[in-house]
Amino acid sequence: MIKKVIYWGIGAVTMIFIIMLMTFYNSSKRPQEPDITRKEQGRPTNLLQHIQTRQELRVGMLRTLTPFYINYRSPNKMSGFDHALLTLFANSLNVKLKVTLADTMPELLEKMENGELDIIAEEVQGYSEYSDKFLASQPYHSISQQVVYRKGSTKPYSFEELTNGTLAVSEKSLQNVILDDLKNDYPDLTWDCSPTLNQEELLKLVFDQEIDYTIADSYTVLLMQRIYPALTVAFTAVQEQPLHWYFLQNNDKSLLEQANRFIHSSRESGTIKRLELRYFGYMNSFDYVDTRTFIRAIQHTLPDYQPLFEKYAQENNLDWRLLAAMAYQESHWNPKAISSTGVRGMMMLTQSTAQSLNVTNRLDAEQSIRGGTQYLRQLINRLPKSIPEDERVWFALAAYNMGYAHLLDARRLATRLGKNPDSWIDVKQMLPLLTEEEYYTTLKYGAARGYQAVHFVNSIRQYNVSLSGYLMEKEYRQKEIETKIEIANQLSTNNDS
Repeated sequence: MIKKVIYWGIGAVTMIFIIMLMTFYNSSKRPQEPDITRKEQGRPTNLLQHIQTRQELRVGMLRTLTPFYINYRSPNKMSGFDHALLTLFANSLNVKLKVTLADTMPELLEKMENGELDIIAEEVQGYSEYSDKFLASQPYHSISQQVVYRKGSTKPYSFEELTNGTLAVSEKSLQNVILDDLKNDYPDLTWDCSPTLNQEELLKLVFDQEIDYTIADSYTVLLMQRIYPALTVAFTAVQEQPLHWYFLQNNDKSLLEQANRFIHSSRESGTIKRLELRYFGYMNSFDYVDTRTFIRAIQHTLPDYQPLFEKYAQENNLDWRLLAAMAYQESHWNPKAISSTGVRGMMMLTQSTAQSLNVTNRLDAEQSIRGGTQYLRQLINRLPKSIPEDERVWFALAAYNMGYAHLLDARRLATRLGKNPDSWIDVKQMLPLLTEEEYYTTLKYGAARGYQAVHFVNSIRQYNVSLSGYLMEKEYRQKEIETKIEIANQLSTNNDS
């Protein structure tokens, strides 16, 4: 009996052991449950990782018109130096850039604090009430603040002389902060604060002689002068003010540190310098008489030819505003123009080029515009594919002016001198060298007036900004100002009651 019990016990133990082995074996073959700890570690742990996970960098900027009319390919699309640098930063993170616009700085700051923005790309420095809430990146550019008046009125040379007229700035603006800081030095200085109008709209009021002075940043002044040439700089209020990106003050500095690395490397590599030359280099000079004449031509002459520019621009996948700017540079929109060199017509075609394009009468406006547009498109298509899409038209315009062969020489010279033959900024520096014997004697196609080609392209770019800006100003600006003034009046009425 005892032996049976022992045998039975041994058998039971053996069976249990076998079951345990089978269970272990089956569990080892079964897919393992996710490691919760490992999953937690794979989640974004800082702001930079969150941005890369959502695939979007959210940036806040103040609402203005000027960044929308300096892109020749898409005049109604935001562009400009700041937007280009932010786009490069977003690209470096492998994410898309999303820009959110606001009317005032407090509105931007509120969005930032509510977690709707990652970066504020406006100057927060100077707003003492927010100084402990935000951290600044390394400076990436500098800009000055200028006092502006209307040409023809008495020019002020200092803040003391602003007491004889009306000075106005935006209430929630850096310009208002600057004036507050100056109050101790100039106790008699007074100014009006607009609760709704921004610096661009106040510049328009100076032009319209509704106020006498305002303060605006130098870049905005430079652009607005292309549309309102009577705007004139009286003196500089703040010299070389550094610009930064701003980040929320907290323990997570991952995005700030990445931005600083990007800004540093962009300075070291020359990227920021190239962007400065690209967006500011062609606007260094301002000609009041020429700009005023061009604006008058837009008003009185362009309407006769605009349908033709629009028609042939569409057929050749070009922007009609750029073609109109090009035609103005060539002939001031005079279809009967004749040059001493033999070129003639609205687009100043040579006889041989006209024949190749089936233009039988170069002095016929439509034939000339058609031929010039087709020729520009041919030159763009002929360029090496290695030239970036957004720079091809500048190369083509230079070739239009001086000949395609000489452009090839300039590109070869760029390569020889260690420059980038696919960069307009670099090739533009080579073009004037084609007049120097030291260089043109070593090139295949000889001497050329390359400096004229540089002037030709720069002038077209300036006219294009003026034209695009004028059209946008005409369509949007006055309507916006009237709406905002009405809002301000309602606010004032409500406050009084």
